[in-house]
Amino acid sequence: MQNSIATTAGRPAAIEARRAWWRQLSGATVGPWLALIAMVLVFSALNSRFFSIGNALNIFQQAAVLVVLSLGGTFVILMGSIDLSVGSMVSLAGISAAVLIRDYGEGAVVLAPLFTMLVGGIAGVLVGYAKLPSFLTTLGLLYAVNGCTLYVTQGAAVNVPPKLVIGSIFNGRLFGFPAVALWALAITLVAALVARRTRFGRYMYAIGGGETVAKLCGVPVARFKLYAFLVSGFLAGVSGVFLLLRVGGGDPTMGDPMLLPAIAAVVMGGTPLTGGVGGPLRTLLGVLIITILQNGMNLANVNPFLQNVVLGAGVIAAVAVNMDRKRLFSVK
Repeated sequence: MQNSIATTAGRPAAIEARRAWWRQLSGATVGPWLALIAMVLVFSALNSRFFSIGNALNIFQQAAVLVVLSLGGTFVILMGSIDLSVGSMVSLAGISAAVLIRDYGEGAVVLAPLFTMLVGGIAGVLVGYAKLPSFLTTLGLLYAVNGCTLYVTQGAAVNVPPKLVIGSIFNGRLFGFPAVALWALAITLVAALVARRTRFGRYMYAIGGGETVAKLCGVPVARFKLYAFLVSGFLAGVSGVFLLLRVGGGDPTMGDPMLLPAIAAVVMGGTPLTGGVGGPLRTLLGVLIITILQNGMNLANVNPFLQNVVLGAGVIAAVAVNMDRKRLFSVK
């Protein structure tokens, strides 16, 4: 008995931390996993085409753009803030990428995410250094970026040349699997490593867990808030490029329908709006829930307007389950 106690007391702190993290992760994701399994069973019973390899590959392809967009928002929500400008940044990146490809060639497309990263930097400065609330700041940027995009294009779409080399790289298939889904998976793994293995990731959790405590511990809160919004802006730009290559043209409103699903994916995956808990892997789970729900309802011929009702109810349920009511003040 004494030996057992001594062994437990002498166990390295790192091992205990990993086990605590795993218990927290598994406990918090039971609900989303059960929801995912239940949806697969229900939709498979409603339509035999749902549970097929072809439809599974279609789901992965549909989820890719939303995965990348939601990952950027995950880091912002982890620290207890929110970024409402990501949808408008997708439109900005799509239009910018289309113009760059048309006027300067395919290689110039790498500049598009830098434009949205700049918008994210503006949000980060206003939230981190000017101490403005992220909700109102990014809401204002949403309208400002949308207005700029519509003004520059005069509301017209911008087409790109067909048969782009970069398009085949992202829209092609590798061993039968959609290439864009592999890119999204790679970005997810990088984001997960950053969240758990880097100072940036640890500080996101620390700020979300308690900003005042984080400051007292020496965390440069303002600077890392800026970093989080820069990451969010950059990944919004990357998702805008992905969306452009998938649809074959840029539209000044192409990203507008993606704002709410991006936030919903983060919350439904198990990262609460109060921050401090969650991460990129849970966001991936949330994106799969939303994509499978939409795909299954389409195959079941559910009215499109009722689909929004179901999705909205799911978001409310996820918020009710994940929200820590004792920390509502920390939603900044």
